Amino acid sequence: MKPPEYFNRVARSAGELWAKLEDPVLAGPWKQLFAQVQSPRHVLSELLQNADDAGAKSASVRVVNNEFVFEHDGEDFTEEQFESLCRFGYSNKRNLHTIGFRGVGFKSTFSLGSRVRVQTPTLDVVFDRERFTLPMWSENASETERTRISVEFADKRRLAQVRKNFEEWATNPVSLLFFCNLQELTVESQTVRREILARGPITGSQRVRLTGSRTEELLLIRSEEEAFSEEVLSEIRQERNADDLQLPPCSVDLVLGLEGDQSLFVVLPAGTDVALPFSINAPFLQDPARQKIKEPEVSPCNRWLLERAGKLAGEAMAAWLGKEHLSPESRASAYRLLRGPVTDAADLTTSVTKLALDAMLGAVEAKPILLTTGERLVGIGECTALPAALHEVWEPKDLKAVFATTAKHLLSGAVGQAACQALEAHGWIETVSEQRAVLALSGHPPQSPGRCRSAHRRWDWSDRAAALGSVRAGNASGAENATTPPSRRERSDVDR
Repeated sequence: MKPPEYFNRVARSAGELWAKLEDPVLAGPWKQLFAQVQSPRHVLSELLQNADDAGAKSASVRVVNNEFVFEHDGEDFTEEQFESLCRFGYSNKRNLHTIGFRGVGFKSTFSLGSRVRVQTPTLDVVFDRERFTLPMWSENASETERTRISVEFADKRRLAQVRKNFEEWATNPVSLLFFCNLQELTVESQTVRREILARGPITGSQRVRLTGSRTEELLLIRSEEEAFSEEVLSEIRQERNADDLQLPPCSVDLVLGLEGDQSLFVVLPAGTDVALPFSINAPFLQDPARQKIKEPEVSPCNRWLLERAGKLAGEAMAAWLGKEHLSPESRASAYRLLRGPVTDAADLTTSVTKLALDAMLGAVEAKPILLTTGERLVGIGECTALPAALHEVWEPKDLKAVFATTAKHLLSGAVGQAACQALEAHGWIETVSEQRAVLALSGHPPQSPGRCRSAHRRWDWSDRAAALGSVRAGNASGAENATTPPSRRERSDVDR
């Protein structure tokens, strides 16, 4: 196997640059930044993103005889891509769904060991830590059908960290949702994959199954693509050190249904939690060490992306609620996107949460967003929520007859307790407590017998209303005669 014709030219160029960097004053900033990306827990994530950029559909990673081995079925390097691999502090990415940070991804492999080997159908080169961008043709070059990156572990501690990262990917493969091409990853002997099940309830949504050590069915909501503003482009150009950078429009993603804490992603975990019911994937700008995103107060890009994500959540909730062909229960599921108000705070999680939530609230404030018992949508402030148990006992028309004096519309009984609490916390609905409900029922009991399957509940409410009515009337016997609850045996007969 012989080197491609461009190899010597690229190697010579890299060598000339390192000759200049013998001066420690010049080499210092490079080596300092290089040290910042040395984290074994980032290696697999970085290589997977590179594989996705290469169009890979499947990838695998394993440890063989104290050697880290990563393979994927993506395309081989072009000359330009190989030249980028042999640079640092620079990225040639111009038309990708991620923004990236200075082309440092591959260099993270040096956190495992001092010598990294890269094999493709046309290349077989090694890089040493001391001159980490200088390619050397392998002495025992051999052909391979897949791209293969390998490095021998420097010590057992790094091996242990990688094993831990393997376990994290096997148990939580969420990033597979956001890759453009990658659908499957084999970690040692376990395969994790994503599978699109069906269209979601609204345009731009999909129901997706993630399979790993456990199986999760999630809802992925993707926005339409939108061009970066000039202010945002200016920040990205500065980050990428590329004045001529022109990026295509980008989309943002929401993921609903993940267990545990929600996070921000830049395809890969961004190291920043978000206190929302959903996770967000977008091309956020991160700090050099990729430990978290840049503070949105000083990053126009991150601020713009968080506001877009919040707006998407609001528009998705409104559109989902507006799907009249769905059942009330399915439509009410849209409120899972909503949480209660956020107060100002100094920490990053609260800051990003508030930015997104404020944008979400702004997107729906003028829209009919409350689902009524009549399966209509009405505006904020036009609905009253009753105790859930009442909807299990009486029909909507009977409840409306009792509560019409205090409620223009009644909130659908399909709306769960958590959603009602969030709606009330924002001041969007009025909530009738059980005590108020009993008081209203004591004065105007529904005439409908209700649903037989809820007979016990009905008589419980009737008992409480009757008792209150007798106190108010000052005539307990009269109230009892007016609404005499059946005996326990009679209640059992009704149930049967």
